[in-house]
Amino acid sequence: MIISVPEGEAFRPIKAKILYTVSLPHILRDDAMDVREFLSAFKLGETVLVEHSSRSRPELLFYQLVVGSSLPVVVDDIMDTLCEYLARLKLAGFNTSPLEEISVVKAEGFKKVGNVIGKIEMGKYVMDVGEYNKILSKVGEGPFVNPVIGMHKMFLLGTIKEGMRLVKTISEHVGNERRVAFYFLNIDALKPVHSEIIALLEEIATSVVVLEGREVRVVKTIKEDLEGRSLRF
Repeated sequence: MIISVPEGEAFRPIKAKILYTVSLPHILRDDAMDVREFLSAFKLGETVLVEHSSRSRPELLFYQLVVGSSLPVVVDDIMDTLCEYLARLKLAGFNTSPLEEISVVKAEGFKKVGNVIGKIEMGKYVMDVGEYNKILSKVGEGPFVNPVIGMHKMFLLGTIKEGMRLVKTISEHVGNERRVAFYFLNIDALKPVHSEIIALLEEIATSVVVLEGREVRVVKTIKEDLEGRSLRF
C-alpha cells in the first residue's frame, strides 16, 4: 500500500541504508543466498515486486520477511490473503505466533488475523490516503517493512484503466525511505486478463524477484552484483 510523503521527498536519492541490520561477509555471485543475505540486500525506499505462480508457496517467503526483519512490520492484507497464508503455514507445521502479533491494515475482507490497526475501503482503485496515514500513525513514523499481499485480487476486480491508475499511484512513491514495500503478485491469475499490468509493475519496481518452488530468483535489481542471485528455502 502507499504512504503519502511531502511533495518532492518521494524521489530523493536513496541513501545506503540497509533494511536488515545484519553484518555479512562479501557474497560470491555464483553462490545461493541464505535468508539473511537475501533480506539484507534491499534498501529502504525500494519497491520490490514478488512474482509467484498459483502452485508456488508465497507464504514461505512472506514468513521469512516477518520473522527476519529487524524493523517493525506493517502488512497490507487485501481480501483476507493473510488468513489464507496463516492457514497454510499452520498446516505445514510453522510457528505462526509472529504472524498473530504483527500490525495489519485491512483492505476489504473481514477475517481478523494479527493486530488489525485499521481498515480501509477500496473502491474503483481510489484510496483515502489521509485515512491510511492516520492508521499508520499508530505504529509510528517508520521506517518499517510493508508487505502487500493479495494485490492481484485488486487488479482482477477492475478495468485496465483502473489498473493503470493504481500502477501510477505505486510508481509515485518509489524511493520513499520511510518503508520498503514487497508487493506479492500471482502472475498466473493476472496474466490472462491484464498482462500489461505485470509489465508496467516490473518497469516501475526497483527490484523484481520470482518465486519458483522453493527458490527465489532476483531478476531485476538496483544492485548489479545481486542480479541473477537466488535464495533457496
